[in-house]
Amino acid sequence: MPKNKTIIIIFFALIVYAAMGIYADINQLTAAMQMFHWSYFILLLLFTSIGYLFRYLKWDIFLKKAGVHLSFKQNFFVFISGLAMIVTPGKLGEVWKGWLIKDISGDDLSKTVPVVIMDRVTDVLSLVILSAFGILSYKEGIYLLVILLLMILIFYISITSKRVSEKVIGLIENKAKKFSGNIKNMHGTFQELMKPKIFISLSLLNVLAWFCECLGFYFVAMGFKQPLSIPLSTFIFSFASLAGGVSMIPGGIGLAEVTITGFLQHYGFSPTIAIGTALVVRLGSFWYGVILGLAVYLLFRKKMIPNNGTGLKKD
Repeated sequence: MPKNKTIIIIFFALIVYAAMGIYADINQLTAAMQMFHWSYFILLLLFTSIGYLFRYLKWDIFLKKAGVHLSFKQNFFVFISGLAMIVTPGKLGEVWKGWLIKDISGDDLSKTVPVVIMDRVTDVLSLVILSAFGILSYKEGIYLLVILLLMILIFYISITSKRVSEKVIGLIENKAKKFSGNIKNMHGTFQELMKPKIFISLSLLNVLAWFCECLGFYFVAMGFKQPLSIPLSTFIFSFASLAGGVSMIPGGIGLAEVTITGFLQHYGFSPTIAIGTALVVRLGSFWYGVILGLAVYLLFRKKMIPNNGTGLKKD
């Protein structure tokens, strides 16, 4: 990500968090943070990390099905480095992982970009499934879930249906004939990744990954000595993550925090504790990933990307 855009996103985040602090009253928020049992924050980091491991497993299986074979060290480097891109709108910056793989192994983007897209599709589907835990207590949210499910269904049919996919490919080829080969290769990769057994099993694995972060949210509420059931924690965290992810706001910054805060206040949290909970959760589930991804990339890029990114060497 360009340096100037990174600075803008960080500046935007600081403004959002300053506004939340003012709303909560800085002194009261500081006092609440001092009372928070930070051992529960360690649990949040632990469950977030476990979730990353499950999501890495999904990513690795998708890549292998696409015909991309990296060593464990190479692939883990790519996956963790990609976490730095979750700060981009809709996590679209994670397409960068395809370029990383090309630099490491020379694998074509027509193989890796579909994997990145399917990674995001299964993320959305998993969050929709988890959000369904509490949709009866927030009926307005059902419209968002239905729209997203319909979009996933349309995408699935357009890829797996021979008649529909041939028409779509034909239209694209008429507009961009020079990319005809790449488009057909990408379509072939998508078809392999969207075989029912693979798609369903990896989506369920991803549900487990996101549920780990929901558990982390549950423990943060406990750290503030606030009662919050696991089903309700699952609904609030997954719905807030979903809203932030599809908003196209960089990293969902602001919207995810406000959504968490609003739900917590609705369920009896004071404004100060609700905001404190939202900030701690986002620190351990969102910014932790961004910092981890950036650190791994900066520390190991020279070792993991051979020959200045020409992709001529493998471990």
